[in-house]
Amino acid sequence: MMSSPRSARSGNLVSAAGMLVAIVFTLLDRSIIDFKGIGLGLALGAAAGIIWARVVAMTAMPEMVALFNGFGGLASLMVGWLVYELNPDVGLFQVVTIGLSVLIGGVTFSGSFVAFAKLNGLMPGKPVLYQGQHIVNALVLGGTVVLGVLLALDPAGATLWFWRWWRCRSLSACCP
Repeated sequence: MMSSPRSARSGNLVSAAGMLVAIVFTLLDRSIIDFKGIGLGLALGAAAGIIWARVVAMTAMPEMVALFNGFGGLASLMVGWLVYELNPDVGLFQVVTIGLSVLIGGVTFSGSFVAFAKLNGLMPGKPVLYQGQHIVNALVLGGTVVLGVLLALDPAGATLWFWRWWRCRSLSACCP
């Protein structure tokens, strides 16, 4: 329904109704989160949607979609992180899905904000390239794989290991 301006309004209403159904079913299961958190999320999301639907011009829709997509990625990242922080002693399958949720959410968040900046003219539309980019990309990928493996091997100790390493780096001292 989002492929044409004539049916886009109906498509948005169907999407909103689907989200409302998801929230109602979540409210029925008290073990997920308390009612205040869900009510606050529902109120904030509805207010933001109503305001932005009325304020943003149709020509600025790509920018708005990029922003909303970025915030969705950030929400995925934060939910994954919170699930891990509240229960680090989960099984391998859960650790892998949490890790992927955090990774994909972070990439979505940063990529969507780059897309927003390019669409809004805040950045040039051409690709951002620099000397040694392939090396930096390989190091980031390698670090992500190493941290993912550490998380999978010792879910409860991975965070502790990372914070010890970070503290040692910031203090310029080697900690045991």
